[in-house]
Amino acid sequence: MSIMIDNLDRLNRKERYFLIGMALGNPTFKLSSYFLEALIDKFQLVIPDKVFVAMDYHLNWIAAAAALCFNDPIRDHLYLNTGDMIDGTQEDVDLLLAFDDQPNLTHLIMLEAKGVTAFNNSQFEHKMNRFRNIFGNNCEKWPQIKPYFGLVSPRKPEKLRVDSCPPWLMVNGEIPWLEMPIPDNRLVLFGCDENGRANQDRQYWTIRHQ
Repeated sequence: MSIMIDNLDRLNRKERYFLIGMALGNPTFKLSSYFLEALIDKFQLVIPDKVFVAMDYHLNWIAAAAALCFNDPIRDHLYLNTGDMIDGTQEDVDLLLAFDDQPNLTHLIMLEAKGVTAFNNSQFEHKMNRFRNIFGNNCEKWPQIKPYFGLVSPRKPEKLRVDSCPPWLMVNGEIPWLEMPIPDNRLVLFGCDENGRANQDRQYWTIRHQ
């Protein structure tokens, strides 16, 4: 295990990660063969069976893990926050995967998922700026880390503005996209008025088909 992956593992404090791993008998989030093959196809990578996987992983943790590759994590030690690499948000990636290709290179795949809602351009552009702060526009900040980013959703996004993306994010000129099957019989619950129109007062509520 590389120093980067060890740092990522030690910074992971998501209770849902440990709860789901315990509940499903899969504490390390071992990937299914189907999902692993989809990643290999979309990112054009050779990915081993042993991969570090985490969910809802904060971008601040990724930034800290990268910086600590050059330092031992020391409690109460002050690190200079150059370029606002660490910010005050809880912004994250929905799924994080990391594996070693050689002793001094860690591949880092970050996935953003949407199920029944659309990708938001303002949120997406903010995340692209965070990626630049953490990795640099051309991955120049951490030569021992190779980042990747992909989208996961039932349908391929068509209105997402990708002109704000750093160059390293593209594979063959586009953002890798993985299809996520969701049953089409989902129901939508929302508060409404007496005519069934959405209303923040929520005097009534109703359910409609998605």
